Amino acid sequence: MITLEPQPAAKVRRPRVSLQVLRGSLLLHTAFVIAQPIAAGYFLAGNVDAMTNVHSVIGGTIWMIALLQTVAAVCYAIGSRGRIWPALISVVLVVAEIVQLTFGYLQNFAVHVPLGTAIVGTVCWMTVWSFRRTARLSRQEAKR
Repeated sequence: MITLEPQPAAKVRRPRVSLQVLRGSLLLHTAFVIAQPIAAGYFLAGNVDAMTNVHSVIGGTIWMIALLQTVAAVCYAIGSRGRIWPALISVVLVVAEIVQLTFGYLQNFAVHVPLGTAIVGTVCWMTVWSFRRTARLSRQEAKR
């Protein structure tokens, strides 16, 4: 008679530290991208300094936060065997934010405003996702 003993579950490597770093970078990124339309609103309401002292300063540095987020997302994907798509979207965000910066300085608002809206939505969506249970799963577990 053959008896099948249950095999011990293989230890699955899950993202922990890299996920915390990714969450932190996403929270910082979210705070800065949400500050952008608020500063633009202050400018439109008549506060001229809001554009030069806040909106343009944040806009000039926000792509660097996206670059840090990309590094965190790559560590999450490769080092911790987390999902790959956050790293890919983070790279797209870096490019989008450099394009956004360029069109902002060119004052081409037909591109600047919709692209900014897409950036804010994407960063906020990624931040919410990072705090969901599924973000803690490895790629292997997520396929199941």
